Amino acid sequence: MAPGTPPGDRPPAPGNSPGRLSLSVTATSTQEPGAQGRRARRVSCTVALAVAGALAAVTVGSVFVFDLLPGNRADDDSSAGGGPAYEAPPTTVPAAYVGTWEGQANSRDGISIPLGTFRMTVKQAEVGEQVGTVRHTDIFGGICDDVLTLKQVTKKQLVATSVGAKANRDVCNQALHTVRLTPVGDDLVYESDSKDSGRPKARLSRIK
Repeated sequence: MAPGTPPGDRPPAPGNSPGRLSLSVTATSTQEPGAQGRRARRVSCTVALAVAGALAAVTVGSVFVFDLLPGNRADDDSSAGGGPAYEAPPTTVPAAYVGTWEGQANSRDGISIPLGTFRMTVKQAEVGEQVGTVRHTDIFGGICDDVLTLKQVTKKQLVATSVGAKANRDVCNQALHTVRLTPVGDDLVYESDSKDSGRPKARLSRIK
């Protein structure tokens, strides 16, 4: 370093790591003629440029950090217009199922066998409540009644548990099984998983 070099123009010390901001302010004091003994301080041009650069760097860095903060990004998933809101499944019977329905049933186990007439009545109910009854009249005129309890409501069908009524004859199937009701056009398709009854299926039309 040449003798007489001002402190503000000295090169950075060897120990300073690259990328660190080192800011030093140096002021020179000069006697101005006609200043009536007062000292006027003038900041050197080098210091002014250093201060301007430091302020610019801090401003840019602040904007970048602020943009990364949660809730400030333009593509934040929590912003309005995000994903669709969750819709809870229905718990009551839609009006399209309510009424009295009747049709011919057939067995779905092995060879399709006519099982007679199914008449089903469906009413308004919530999950866990009795939702209707089914009367099965076989081809010989024998009658068996089932009681339906609502198990699940989906956009495509009703699911119910079915059990034989207490007043049934001894020949009726009393075991608990699952029944699914699916709208098809203006009708309802009845499907039972009762193996003892031949897993019956019937297309029922509204009569009331």
